Amino acid sequence: MPYAYLKNARIFYEDEGEGLPLIFLHPPGMGHAVFHKQKELTRFFRVLLFDMRGHGKSSSGNDELSISLLADDLENFMDALHIDRAVIIGYSSGGSIAQEFAINHQHRVVALVLCGGFPEVNDPFLNLEFKAGISLAYNLKALSWIIAKSHAKTDAEFRILRSYIQMTDPEVLKQFYVKGRLYTCVEKLPDLHIPLLHLTGQFAFYFHHYQTMYEKAVPSVRTVRVSNTFHEIPTKSSREFNHALLAFLTSIKAYSHPIV
Repeated sequence: MPYAYLKNARIFYEDEGEGLPLIFLHPPGMGHAVFHKQKELTRFFRVLLFDMRGHGKSSSGNDELSISLLADDLENFMDALHIDRAVIIGYSSGGSIAQEFAINHQHRVVALVLCGGFPEVNDPFLNLEFKAGISLAYNLKALSWIIAKSHAKTDAEFRILRSYIQMTDPEVLKQFYVKGRLYTCVEKLPDLHIPLLHLTGQFAFYFHHYQTMYEKAVPSVRTVRVSNTFHEIPTKSSREFNHALLAFLTSIKAYSHPIV
């Protein structure tokens, strides 16, 4: 099993394909398993999936968890694998780490992709989701059922996702929710001068106003609403997600081959 040894943490990762590196950042609890359908992109790119500290097969370390620490982990992960620049893709709260890294290390980001991302938690529905995550962090049996059930399309996928979620360190999980709920980068968004793609689901209504926030703050942002889906785009609408990502990277000339 491949591991990257970062400061006070051993990070499990998968590295497949060749070409432009795509690095995916998962939300609390899910680990790299949530991106199993994005492995199809290895036909075109080098796809890197990893478990953040305290998730899946990665160790927790002994540092106090913060969004900044997880962004530092991403920088150190890239250094360990000798990756100078990459497309950074954050799903849900994974987008907070992606944004924190991109804002502070734009020279290392080819493009930033946020799937159901947000610059801060400022609506009651998302706030309730974070509070539920905090309250259930030490009840992984219940939380893993809820998260896996919402993401899985088949019984087999449900079992895989649920099993992986239950490997999470409960304290790391709790702190990820706590720090993610408080994170904000709204004032720094105008400083982003890199290609930005934001995707959300047609029925994920409480995420729609976040797209408006990005459109106002980052004029070059491209927004996509995936039809007939909610928030769980990487698994529930993986074909649309992968196609939108490939189209975006082709359009900014980060990927030169035609879409097939």
